[in-house]
Amino acid sequence: MASKLLLGTLMLLPGISASTNTILESRPHGYCKQLDIALPITAETAVYDIPKVDNDIEAVSWAIYDATRTSIHGPGNIIKNTTTSATFNIHAQLCIPNSAKNSKKNTLQIATHGVHYDSRYWDSKYKPENRSYVEAALKAGHSILTYDRLGVGESDHPDAYTVVQAPLELEILRQLTLMARNGSLYEFAGHAQPSNSLFTSLTTPHKVVHIGHSFGSFLTSAFIARYGPLSDGAIITGYLLTENLGSAGSTSFSVEYAATGNPAFDRPSGYVVCQRDGIQNIFFGGNPKTAFTKELLDYGISLKQPVPIGEFASAWSLLGNPGPSFKAPVQFLLPEFDFYICRGDCRGLANVTMLNQTYPHATAIEVALQPNTGHALPLHNNATAGFQLMFDFFSRHGL
Repeated sequence: MASKLLLGTLMLLPGISASTNTILESRPHGYCKQLDIALPITAETAVYDIPKVDNDIEAVSWAIYDATRTSIHGPGNIIKNTTTSATFNIHAQLCIPNSAKNSKKNTLQIATHGVHYDSRYWDSKYKPENRSYVEAALKAGHSILTYDRLGVGESDHPDAYTVVQAPLELEILRQLTLMARNGSLYEFAGHAQPSNSLFTSLTTPHKVVHIGHSFGSFLTSAFIARYGPLSDGAIITGYLLTENLGSAGSTSFSVEYAATGNPAFDRPSGYVVCQRDGIQNIFFGGNPKTAFTKELLDYGISLKQPVPIGEFASAWSLLGNPGPSFKAPVQFLLPEFDFYICRGDCRGLANVTMLNQTYPHATAIEVALQPNTGHALPLHNNATAGFQLMFDFFSRHGL
């Protein structure tokens, strides 16, 4: 069983603060520290023409509105452009492998989860030896940072309409990346008590790579497009820009109002959450007798998190951005039977020519298919095979 030690007073670095309940956790193949990082963020936001959601009826009405609108979300849906400037608490977990001989620890992975889940998506506590990407990464010798996106999990839960929007979340990813690249993230982790030699001996990572899932892949693909020099490689999971993306519609989420849901969440107006059938609709696919188990579905439901509807209104700004400054390898890992991005069949959908046009200077663009798997790759029976596809990609490119 993992041991959890309460950290004492932490030495703080400029721009970073941590709560007093920071935790050091021993894992079979390394150690993890959970941190609360205070990030000053300034980003362009907007007031969108979207309905308010303050009860279950309005939650369903929003989903119908979102699924049946005659024009896609975009600039035409903006009532007023705004700028948001504030400091937000972002909950993160930094994990370091205990294999000192493995040079892979000098490359840091930054993993961004999608909607309806938090960072636990990457770190399953149900049979973690076969379901946790974090455990698999540590076993393979990789260092990894996961975090709860704004509005989710143990990070702050600000206004769902005007604050938690795509451009602001993209800026959060940029700031976390800058902290990783300038060494302040590792320096902070090293100063945190009690001391652990794996963290005190950390030096600035030689390389930083990015991994995304679903909306986290919206963000990651936009990040490498806009800030190409800040990434040494990327893996995009559960996302492919085609006419099928999101065509299942928001009604397939089967949402209810988060504040009065089952269970109820401490969230303000505008946060919705999937019901049980919504989680299965979106995240589970393939043959139900072989692709996943009832236990995996139950665990996936237990992880569900509310979503601020401003994310959906602003997501358009992340899609299809050209990335000429990205000069590193990228892999698109597609679940074979992903209902959300491929209408249930991702085979043959990837247009490599279009991907090459999007990232014309990428050193490599690869497309991989994970068989008999739905949108949530780690929550299926062959999760470890998907993890290996990712590790093989990193190895081929020296990451």
